[in-house]
Amino acid sequence: MLRDWLDADLPHMPGLFDAPDIAANTDIPSPFDADAFLVRIRRRRAQGIVDLAVTRDGEEPRGLVALHVASGVLGYAIGPSHRGRGLASRSLRLMTTFCHEELGFTRLRLSIVQGNVPSRRVAESAGYVRSDDAVVERTNGLGQPKLLETWHWIAPVTSG
Repeated sequence: MLRDWLDADLPHMPGLFDAPDIAANTDIPSPFDADAFLVRIRRRRAQGIVDLAVTRDGEEPRGLVALHVASGVLGYAIGPSHRGRGLASRSLRLMTTFCHEELGFTRLRLSIVQGNVPSRRVAESAGYVRSDDAVVERTNGLGQPKLLETWHWIAPVTSG
């Protein structure tokens, strides 16, 4: 299940997002500050970026999935202790389906750090393919440059 972030989620956030690979592969800052992150999530909503908590039961957050509504760019991060259970793949498929069926997107995009094999596997499992677009350089959560590959999902063509 995906849901909005709550004040009650603050104690869970450091265990999810204060990890070296999260900072290296995302723009989530390190050192991690849960209070500032919750403020960021709420500020981003006003900017058209929706960050949702990934849960198994609607309760304890285990990660996040994000959508930039104007551009159709998705992102995801699962806490280290919750990986290997398919949460990222299921969350990405769920958001992809929602974006297509409810919001009318026919194309969605991911930006994956070069060499991030687990994230590539998640993308592939959700039907995304590596594009021929040029690699883009951005800054990660540690303030270091990272090289991003673009991955796309394109809606299947339906007859009728």
